[in-house]
Amino acid sequence: MCIVTIFSEENGDFILTQNRDESRLRPSSKEIETKNYNGINYTGPVDLHSGGTWTYYSDDFVVCVLNGAYKKHQHRPPYRKSRGLIILELMNYKLIEEFVEKINLNEIEPFTMIMLNRQNNEKKILVWDGTKKFVENHSKEKLIVRSSSTLYDDGEKQRHKMIFENTDSVNPEKIMQIHKEIKMNENPVFPGVITTSVTQIIRNGNTINLKFCPIS
Repeated sequence: MCIVTIFSEENGDFILTQNRDESRLRPSSKEIETKNYNGINYTGPVDLHSGGTWTYYSDDFVVCVLNGAYKKHQHRPPYRKSRGLIILELMNYKLIEEFVEKINLNEIEPFTMIMLNRQNNEKKILVWDGTKKFVENHSKEKLIVRSSSTLYDDGEKQRHKMIFENTDSVNPEKIMQIHKEIKMNENPVFPGVITTSVTQIIRNGNTINLKFCPIS
């Protein structure tokens, strides 16, 4: 849930790739699943701890979530609901704006939620800092790079951004390779936290595909 890139074309096609940096002990599905939420099908990997997910696509949306807001926060459980369940609630709405306005985030841990509307090609980011909602419109941007504030400082975030800005080739295989090269390994700063998977969602015209790569 911790490094995301989106390379977009003017026609609405995109490559979204996400590293999930998480405790190696937190269980998740080994394959993607298609599930139903309030009568709507969505496809993505499943967090077996909460029953939610960190990324998925439905007929209307492509969504992913990162831990934390703009700055590192103190983890203060218990929280009312997992962020991996909050992102599913977008499917209750047709418009991102309506979801942002109506979603109750009280007692939810800070997060950054990246939302792509497949119907109108909007790309918006909801940031919840535990007190206030912030909405960013990135609909016209060709490249979005976001890294989790809970695991990466400003210098590391800038390094990630520069790596993808300077890549000499933009295709799914190359972007996946880079994401794997910058994966989080075992380290003393965050014991037990590693990149447990890389997920890639590719839209090409009316076709959308999801590739899920667990990292053992």
